[in-house]
Amino acid sequence: VLVAVPDGLALGLTPSDRRFLQAVLPLPAQLSTDALAVQEANREYQERALARTGLKRMYIGTLSLSLFLAVFGAILLAVLLGNQLVRPLLVLAEGVREVAEGDLRPKAALMTRDELGGLTRSFAQMTQLLADARGQVDASMSALSDARGRLQTILDNQSAAVLVLDASGKILMANPASVRVLRALDAIILGASLRQISGCEELAALCDEEFAALTARDAQSVEPDADAIPFSAPHASAFWQRATVLLGAGAAVQSAHAGEQADQAHLLVRGALLPPDGRLLVIDDITDVVSAQRTQAWGEVAKRLAHEIKNPLTPIQLAAERLSRRLQNKLEPAEAQVLAKSVNTIVDQVDAMKRLVNEFRDYGRLPAAQLAPLDINALVQEVLQLYPEHSAVVQLKLELHPEPLWIDGDAQQLRQVLHNLVQNAQEACEAQSMSDGLTRHVWVRTALVSGRQVRLSISDDGPGFSPALLRRAFEPYITTKAKGTGLGLPVVKKIADEHHARIDLGNRTDKGATVGAQVSLSFAVAKLQQAPQAVSAAQQT
Repeated sequence: VLVAVPDGLALGLTPSDRRFLQAVLPLPAQLSTDALAVQEANREYQERALARTGLKRMYIGTLSLSLFLAVFGAILLAVLLGNQLVRPLLVLAEGVREVAEGDLRPKAALMTRDELGGLTRSFAQMTQLLADARGQVDASMSALSDARGRLQTILDNQSAAVLVLDASGKILMANPASVRVLRALDAIILGASLRQISGCEELAALCDEEFAALTARDAQSVEPDADAIPFSAPHASAFWQRATVLLGAGAAVQSAHAGEQADQAHLLVRGALLPPDGRLLVIDDITDVVSAQRTQAWGEVAKRLAHEIKNPLTPIQLAAERLSRRLQNKLEPAEAQVLAKSVNTIVDQVDAMKRLVNEFRDYGRLPAAQLAPLDINALVQEVLQLYPEHSAVVQLKLELHPEPLWIDGDAQQLRQVLHNLVQNAQEACEAQSMSDGLTRHVWVRTALVSGRQVRLSISDDGPGFSPALLRRAFEPYITTKAKGTGLGLPVVKKIADEHHARIDLGNRTDKGATVGAQVSLSFAVAKLQQAPQAVSAAQQT
């Protein structure tokens, strides 16, 4: 037993000199055995106590690693399974978005064997069908657009007016020719009624009447047998056709046809029903056809009148002159004066009738042109020598091409053309000058156009042509003159046709205002091998 001595300070010892008391006593064997066992157990305890921290750390590390591997495996498995599940859905979502944006191209499909892969394949097949259908629709729309373009081009170039109306008569479609045929001042407004076009009230009433009758006939017709073979030809009651007259506002133009205005239009109107409740109007302007027929008829009348009237004129004139010679010396001066005045009146009127008959004869039996090379400049100078260049009222001005202009023409007929046109221009200017007191001018010009055409033009600064006269200027007996026969321009037109020349008639304008009239004829240049004079002239130049 080792025991410390507590009072070591009291004996004068320092703390480092402390003393212990050891007593050695014998112990029993069992006690020492137990003490050794306890000591061994303590040692083992101490060893295990020291080893517990390491084991704890090892166990923690092992469990942490196991947990990390488990979590990583779970995440990896989730990613793999999620990709397998979500990828088809993403493909479907992307395809749906593209389809919603209008992209109908075939979409990608997954070649897996599960239900989602089958869904993507079904969606890809659906988009393929949609793309094919879209292609067919685009092709059909393109074909329809081309057909519509061709139809619109045809309608735009049709000389007839084509209008589509609804059941109430409102205009749904009208081609450009409708403005000209219906004499509309402005473009036809879609949605307006046919009655709202100036001058078309009677035409609208006629169309309403005919369409009502056509609808009634269709309602009374027997329905065809369903088993019958359809017949492609239209039924007789499927359309109607009428000829009518569209009146204009040309009251100032005189016409030889009683009860007729000179600017009226002759129309041939055809109507048909369009499904479901539309109406189709096709209106042809046959004014030129009627004018041509009337011109031909008046030519025949002119021949007969010239023959029937001219025969008695000469005997009448000769009889009057014979009476004057026989009775002149047998009557009193006063009676002789009356006789002379009466005979002069008869002779003058017979001469006037002869001139009129000659105009009828020239128009009704204009001889064929004898074409030969001639210089139009020389012909113009020859004819205009008969007209004074300067007068108090109308001044005649020449503006000729500096070089000879050779054409194939009939000199006699072209002289008649020049006389007619110059006299018409002078008379128009004289009438205008009487109203305002100003001096007027008539220009006669020749020019070479594009090296292939010779143009002869007669223009003036008179009142110009009225719109009504412009439309029917070349029809016989249409005139604005109080004493005119209306045969001047028709004769000019016939002579121009004989010479294969183009004739243009119109008004001269300045800033939209009419400042005169102009008539021009365009002839083909004569071939040099047919005109030796032209060859020499060309060589000299």
